[in-house]
Amino acid sequence: YLSNQKQSAEEAFWQHLDTESTLRTGLLRSLFCCLRMEGTDKTQRLARILDQARLDLVAGNMLGDACIDQRLPPKATRPLLLKPDGSIDKARYEWFLYLQIPNRLNGQLMLPEVIRYRALEDDLVKPQTWKNQKQVLVEGTQQPKISKDPTRLIPRMADELTLRLHEVSEYLERSDNRDVILRPKGGKHLWRLPTASKKHLVNNPFFQQMRAISVADVLRVVDQDTGFIDDFEHVLGMNSKSRQYEVDLLAILIANATNQGIYGIAQISDRTYDQLSTIQANYLRLETLNAANDRINNATTRLSIFKHYNIQDDSLHASADGQKFEAKRETFRTRYSSKYFGTSKGVSAVSLNANHMAINARVIGANEHESHYIFDLLMNNSTEIIPDMLSTDTHGVNHVNFALLDLFGYRFAPRYARVGKVINELFNITEDENQRVKLSLRKPINTKRIIDHWDTIQRIAVSLAQRKTSQATLVRKLSGYKHNHPLLEALTEYNRLLKAQYLLNYIDDASLRNHVQRALNRGEAYHQLRRAISNVNGDRFRGNSDEEIQIWNESARLVANAIIYFNSKVLSNLLDSFEEQRNDRYQETVKRASPVAWENINFRGTYTFAPTGELPKLEDLMAPIEGYRPRNES
Repeated sequence: YLSNQKQSAEEAFWQHLDTESTLRTGLLRSLFCCLRMEGTDKTQRLARILDQARLDLVAGNMLGDACIDQRLPPKATRPLLLKPDGSIDKARYEWFLYLQIPNRLNGQLMLPEVIRYRALEDDLVKPQTWKNQKQVLVEGTQQPKISKDPTRLIPRMADELTLRLHEVSEYLERSDNRDVILRPKGGKHLWRLPTASKKHLVNNPFFQQMRAISVADVLRVVDQDTGFIDDFEHVLGMNSKSRQYEVDLLAILIANATNQGIYGIAQISDRTYDQLSTIQANYLRLETLNAANDRINNATTRLSIFKHYNIQDDSLHASADGQKFEAKRETFRTRYSSKYFGTSKGVSAVSLNANHMAINARVIGANEHESHYIFDLLMNNSTEIIPDMLSTDTHGVNHVNFALLDLFGYRFAPRYARVGKVINELFNITEDENQRVKLSLRKPINTKRIIDHWDTIQRIAVSLAQRKTSQATLVRKLSGYKHNHPLLEALTEYNRLLKAQYLLNYIDDASLRNHVQRALNRGEAYHQLRRAISNVNGDRFRGNSDEEIQIWNESARLVANAIIYFNSKVLSNLLDSFEEQRNDRYQETVKRASPVAWENINFRGTYTFAPTGELPKLEDLMAPIEGYRPRNES
């Protein structure tokens, strides 16, 4: 039947739009009439027609002849917009105009009144301010790279890249090379870059030997050490030294972290819903949750085991990755993703992890690109844990992140899912007359462009540092615009220079590849712990709004960080004990252990939050661990 049909898919599409007149004249027209659009040099005609169409529809609910331009539709589309008598079908033409907008909001069309879609220029420091105060603004960022002289910096970086190309070519030629295998096949070169195992160790046997403890008691022990409950201040600023709200706050944190909500926890605990509701409204906010998380993370750094978490001795290596969660209720940020949610909607919780701990997190739509938020997470990290290097998977990469992170003193070290393809796109692999491998760039770095437009790069960096608008919004625009955008061509070229240097190091340095993989493994281990916490009640957010979902996610981050602190304290006590016993073998085992474990912690059952006596002593919980002796018994 289908093979006998003379109708094309495009004709069927337009016939379907004819049946959707209510959508066109109702929702879409009302929305369109509220939006004022501006164009670039290449979209001035379209912007002018859209503006005229908006004025016509506002005035009389009909398109006037002034906004009809038959040169605008592509040649193949024009016949579909005509009536049998050869005149323009204004209903279809209105549809055509609406269809031109979505794919051009990446810098070709702008909405001046909408922050997310206004011109990039509007998000940068004003030209006159930049002209008059440039030196002060650049120095105010306190970032040495931004203030450097490009006529010295860029040629030096280009020379280093040329040298690295020669060194890596020599490295690939070595007969004893076991880390990089270059195989010509059908005229193509295939890369094999071995890395550390992708397995990540959770629930170390040390913790499986311990006596079980409830999650509520874990929070009490952590509060006893850190005092994180003190960060939950009353919304009106009233201070209470009695901490009468402490018990209820513990119940609320566990309720939100485990996706049970305060109503659910009230059914299976000794707390009442009315009391929990009042305390939650007065004390639980994003800023108080973030302060409590920071206090726990900062306390972890002071434990004796913390220095042994470092992947590298000379730098702190962090990772960032997103984790998908289904949402029970629809909010503005929830989106469909059949791969993760089937026919339901959900969100993505992006976390920044350093030395096992989640030092920052943010909830984004499941349809949003994680790379837009990497810079935001780093710059808004308020803990004492400052990463030097950041790794992500392929989802954290765009065409500006190498440059932006470098300008602000971070090293970007992503793991590409198809690294061979990325290498082949950036480099040429040839052989000289002696059949020696030679690496070269497919397209030379335009250092002159970077130097000539360094002023623009500085202006973008200063605008990001000033937080003139949301950093994620600005990065989204920077990464969404085309490479040859006037404001971006130098930044993207600088990004390509840094990317080439990194890929050469990635090929040449097996330890770098292993460090990147280990950092990402730790992020995955945290995700397992985070999932175990949320799985207590169905693994679905039940918040009624985006802010509630963010609060529930921050509550879960706090519980996860508290567990990591608790387990780190266990490892610190073990390390101190084995050092005192001079048991070198056990010391090395403890130093390599991960604090991400939850088999020693009870999340389920009936909760009792009212104090029933002394807290469990850590020494008693650790007594069954083989070889452990409290230090004061030695």
